[in-house]
Formats: sequence, C-alpha cells, structure tokens
Amino acid sequence: MLYFYQLILVMFKVMFKKILLTVSVVGFMVLMIHLPFVLQPSGSLVSPLSFTPRMALNLWFPKASATSQEDDLPEITAQAAYFVDTENGEVLYQKNSHQKLPIASLVKIMTAIVALENTSFDEEITVSPYAAGMEPDRMDLRQGEILAVEELLYGMFLVSGNDASEALAEGVLGNRDEFIPAMNKKTLQLGMKDTLFINPSGLEEDDKEQYSTAFDVALMSRYAIKQFPSLVEISSTYHRYIPKTSTHQDYDLYSGINLLTTYPGVLGLKTGYTPLAGLTLVTLARRQGQQILGVLLNSQDRRAEAKLLLDYSFAKLGAGN
Repeated sequence: MLYFYQLILVMFKVMFKKILLTVSVVGFMVLMIHLPFVLQPSGSLVSPLSFTPRMALNLWFPKASATSQEDDLPEITAQAAYFVDTENGEVLYQKNSHQKLPIASLVKIMTAIVALENTSFDEEITVSPYAAGMEPDRMDLRQGEILAVEELLYGMFLVSGNDASEALAEGVLGNRDEFIPAMNKKTLQLGMKDTLFINPSGLEEDDKEQYSTAFDVALMSRYAIKQFPSLVEISSTYHRYIPKTSTHQDYDLYSGINLLTTYPGVLGLKTGYTPLAGLTLVTLARRQGQQILGVLLNSQDRRAEAKLLLDYSFAKLGAGN
C-alpha cells in the first residue's frame, strides 16, 4: 500500500511539472505577441482618432549625411532645403534642415493625411459659409455646395484652395476644433518634433505662430506618398475638370506646380506661398529607377532652385541626364 501511495505522489509531481511548464510556455508566447504594443512608443503611427492601435510600420528617418562637408554644393537662396532618396533615406542635400520656419500651404499635405485617415474619397462634404469665404487662393467653393473628398483634394493640391482645406477640416470630423489637434497629434506620431499647426491651410494668423522644418516636411511628405499613393496621382495632374452636378457647380482646375511640364520626371507634390513664408515647395521626382523628395523653404526662385537640386541629387545617385 505504501508503494502505491509513493507511486501516486511521483505521478502527481510529474504532472504538476508538465502543467507548470505548459503554463510558462503559453504565458511567454502571449507576452511576446503583446510586447510590441506594450512597448510601442508614443511616436508610433496610429491614426489620430482610431481606437485600435497599429504597428509603426512606416516610421522612417533619413540617414545622416556628410553633405555639409562637400566643396561643390549648389548655392541657393532658399533659407532651408532638404533633398532625400525616398527609398533608402540617403540625404542628398540639406541646408538649415532643422530651422523652424513658416511653410505656407505645405501644411495642406498634413490636412490631406488626416482627412484620408478618417474618411474615404467618396465621402460627401457640405461647404460652410466660413469655408466658402476663405481667401486668397481658392477653389471658389460656394456655401451649401456638396462635394466629394476627392474633389476637394484636387482643389487643394492643384490650386491650393484654402476653401477646400477648410471644408475638409470642418467636414471630415464634423468639427474644425477636433481636426487641428488631430493634425498636431499626427506630427508627433511621425517624429516631427519641430512642427506646430494652427490651421489646415497654412495661412498666417495674428498673434499665432505656425511652423515646421525642411526635415519635418520631408517626413510628412514621405509618409503621405507611401500611405496614400493617390495623393501623388492627384498632385501629378496638370488639369482637372469637375463637371457640374445637382449639388455643385463645375470646376476647371490647373496645377500651380509648373515643374510638372518643365522638368522630366517630376510627379508632384505641393507649392506654397505667404509673405512671411516666401516661396515654398515639396517636389517628388523619379528618374532611372531613383526617386527623390525635395523640400525648399523661403526660396526666391523655387522653380530654378528645385531644378538645380534635382540635377545635383540625381547625379549623386548616378541617374544624371
């Protein structure tokens, strides 16, 4: 009988060890699955108003560059500039890339990002009196018109419509006062540490400072073209005619990005201007399999300087003419 009890005790100990081992393995697997979310930094790419976090698969930072040590750098009037290979992050040219400056209508790139992360292209937006009254660059929206988000994006990128950007800010989340904080939250998620937005258009406002850097604008723009390739298609459109419907008038839109027709390989992306910011530009160009994203802030001749720096950058990548 004693032997029988001893045998039972041994079997119990063996079973207990197996159960303990199984629980430990299962617990470890659960921990490994959830660990990335537990350790996910505050800068992870999470849609501003999403209740379900997602992994930061698109967090991207360009590589350090020795450009400033070169003797043959192009001379430009732009106060800040940043040209980078969009795929491997190689910095091809930079000047004052972390200096805080007003960026004018380049702000609209973030407006597009937040809009598309919270709605769809065919969502309909009603134009408010405030949006319809925006000046100076405008799509010429009229109060009470109803347009699709896609149509407003064409107006925002081709003619830099401040009325279109305000219509999106008011309509996408139902409240402009929620949209602007969402823009600033997105800057933190993208690692844009030196950026502050106060409106969706880039216009200057009395007693309020709005700024970014050439580096931050590059982060924002690269995210936009990777997450929303349709924005590249929109910004690469030279002319867009939107026919009249029962809810809105017709619109005949021509792009303000003159490089689309004067520099082979340019794909878009956005121009900007205010008296304080000067001429600003984000340009995207592709040649011989190489793709370059360039930012110019406060340039006296953004067209000529963009061409100069694109030539310089493509030559560095072995993709010259």
